Amino acid sequence: ADQMQLAIIVSDGRRSPSWGDPQQWIRRAAQEHILLCFVIVDAAAAKDSILDLQSVSYPNGKLTISRWMDTFPFPYYIVLRELQSLPQVLSDALRQWFELLKER
Repeated sequence: ADQMQLAIIVSDGRRSPSWGDPQQWIRRAAQEHILLCFVIVDAAAAKDSILDLQSVSYPNGKLTISRWMDTFPFPYYIVLRELQSLPQVLSDALRQWFELLKER
């Protein structure tokens, strides 16, 4: 059996054109048996929070505004508001990872 791997990405979660297509990364990781866990280091100030960001699109020429996180491409993510909690959050993610492996 192929061994599962865990990759933890730590970022502010705001995509830029240089990222390319995140869906391509997610598909490739799944093919390689890699589970991606995205840790979003969020702004402490509520007005700058990624949870409050909005996204604008024009499907069929009609203006549509939605929450940024509604279209966040990574299925496994954690929003981290207090940086000092990072060790605890990472250890919890690893614990859940090992539980997932036991179930396989």
